[in-house]
Amino acid sequence: MENQYSLRDYSQPYNWWGYRSSPDRPMSIVELLRHGTLDSQVAAFLWMAMEQRASIIVAATPQEAGKTTMLTALLDFLRPEIEMIYLRGWYERFEFLDEPRDPARTYLLSNEISSHLPIYMWGRGVRKVFEAAGAGFGIAGTVHAERAEDVLRMLRHYPLEVPDSLLTEIDLVLSMSCRRDPKKPLHRVMHLQLVENQGGAAVPRTLASRDVIGTELQTSPGLLINALVKHFGLDRERAAHELAHRVAYLQRLMRSDTISVRDVRQAINRFRASESVAL
Repeated sequence: MENQYSLRDYSQPYNWWGYRSSPDRPMSIVELLRHGTLDSQVAAFLWMAMEQRASIIVAATPQEAGKTTMLTALLDFLRPEIEMIYLRGWYERFEFLDEPRDPARTYLLSNEISSHLPIYMWGRGVRKVFEAAGAGFGIAGTVHAERAEDVLRMLRHYPLEVPDSLLTEIDLVLSMSCRRDPKKPLHRVMHLQLVENQGGAAVPRTLASRDVIGTELQTSPGLLINALVKHFGLDRERAAHELAHRVAYLQRLMRSDTISVRDVRQAINRFRASESVAL
């Protein structure tokens, strides 16, 4: 069981999969692409955003829509020097804040923001997580909500009451849904939304979406490149080049036998190594 670990051993997941047991074989981003959960263009954008240590919330209303599966796969896009800290839900005492570490190289992970179970983050702890984000820590987690507007509404209102000055620390909200057809179950990204700071208010802007779960995810390279430039501070020419390069690389992995988490991690590392040589 995950909770055998010390509450202070922040490097170890603590009930990361909630009330469910850890899967024997977690799904990689390439496997999610093969299943049609998202497309290579959105995945390539998320890769580049996660390399910038984007703070991200993965949301879904249905149970078992794939929130934790998606977030776990996205963590492989973080740069290797980033330290991941797994939070302890209601039991979290935030002792890591008293330890010497660089917030700019640290990523706080909450399995879920919810009052359903004490292993989830709720109450004053949620405000504390966002205060840490305001101090420079990256944050990620899952919530039960349909899209970014609902996530922000939940966080703003009682009992959480996180102010917009901290909600603007969220970079992205990725919304998911599922269709439980016994013959062909579907798990799909429904919306990718950027959270912008507009005069101190957290305002979502849609980068990709689909209205019906069985249709294609609609987006454009221009929208994604603009987000990388204006929100994440990347050079436009380089953002366009790197987005296209990653799209092609992910499509190549999809056509190969590179599916397992281990193999995909190795492929990502090879890509990074080739990029650093090119620089």
